[in-house]
Amino acid sequence: MVVLNINSYFDTICPWCYIGEKNLDRAIETYRRTYPGGSKDEFKFTYKPFYLDRDAPTPGTPMRERITQKNGDMASGIITRLERTGRGCGINFTFQGRIGNTRDSHRLVRFVQREANSEPRRVVENLFHDLFEGSSDISSRQDLARAAVAAGLDGDEVAAFLETDEEGPEADELAAQARLDGVRHVPTFEINGFRVEGADDPSEFFEILVKAREAASHAA
Repeated sequence: MVVLNINSYFDTICPWCYIGEKNLDRAIETYRRTYPGGSKDEFKFTYKPFYLDRDAPTPGTPMRERITQKNGDMASGIITRLERTGRGCGINFTFQGRIGNTRDSHRLVRFVQREANSEPRRVVENLFHDLFEGSSDISSRQDLARAAVAAGLDGDEVAAFLETDEEGPEADELAAQARLDGVRHVPTFEINGFRVEGADDPSEFFEILVKAREAASHAA
């Protein structure tokens, strides 16, 4: 058995991060099914914050409006591309959510990662789903808490945490460090030190998983 440590640099308002997670999931499924001994290997995920727009507003801006503000005449093409790409990996982009400040969402993910018996991937998946396939506001503490509760966390504990600034300075520091470490855009994944930039298709993720596995085996 080999442990594959996956660092995911992401922002919760990034649709390509959602696509990247889905494609990585598909690659892991194929890896477990086809790579010799792969079904016994363990995958450990750590999520690291990245701010695409540190000054995004609270409450958030309707998604279509925000995409148009940022991209002008290219907005329609971007939406069409996301819809098409999303369908290919099981995502139904509705563009009904609201894009805003993501600091609280990163604080929440850090809170989940430090809690025993919690699953950060479920919370991250819920945050993406609720924003991109639902109508949540990523800057709303109520919507953030709802995503955490759906993943099995205690609602009162989550709500109390979100009312503090706990994990905020740490998230800020990690986001700044990511840029110093050469992370220029998200998603960026590091799999046992092998870096993958962008929302590559599952076959490319699979190749990196195999390389990381073989390197770990040789080092053992």
